[in-house]
Order: sequence, then structure tokens, then C-alpha cells
Amino acid sequence: MSASPTVSASKDELLGAKSDTSFKNDVIKEALRSYFTNTKTKISDDAVELMTELTKVLVVESSVRAAKQASLQNKNVVTLDHMESVLPQLMLDFP
Repeated sequence: MSASPTVSASKDELLGAKSDTSFKNDVIKEALRSYFTNTKTKISDDAVELMTELTKVLVVESSVRAAKQASLQNKNVVTLDHMESVLPQLMLDFP
């Protein structure tokens, strides 16, 4: 019984390590700009890079959690229902 959590943790780490997620900084910058009310607001390159990295972490983490949820339900395909089921806890973990 005690070996199961170790194996599960290794699978989660493996799923996250194998992902090749990337976002273009320009896309993130434009997404950030869309929320600004003042058109003169500037965004530093460091801020854009940080938000790009945070977005990548959020996407990978949500994908891993949804895959784990699908696995718990003995499903081979991750669906929108799996993503929706992990969303509440994900939003609490990433305020």
C-alpha cells in the first residue's frame, strides 16, 4: 500500500517533465494589455517573462491534475469534464 503514493507521485512528475508547453511573450503581453484601462500603461519585459512562466506552470499543473482525475475514473482520454472537476481546487491553489 505504501508504494502506491510513491508510484503515483512519480507518474505526476513524469507527466509534467515530458510536457513541452510554451507561450509566445507577445501573446501574453497582448493578453495583459487587454485588461489595462489606461493605454499608457507599460509592461516590462521581465513582467511579461514572469507571466509567461506562470501561465506555463498553470497549464501543465491543470493538465496533470485532469489526467490524474481521468486515471482515477479509469479513462484513457482526458475530457473537458475532467478539467472542470479539477478547476475549483486549482483556483484555490493559484489565487
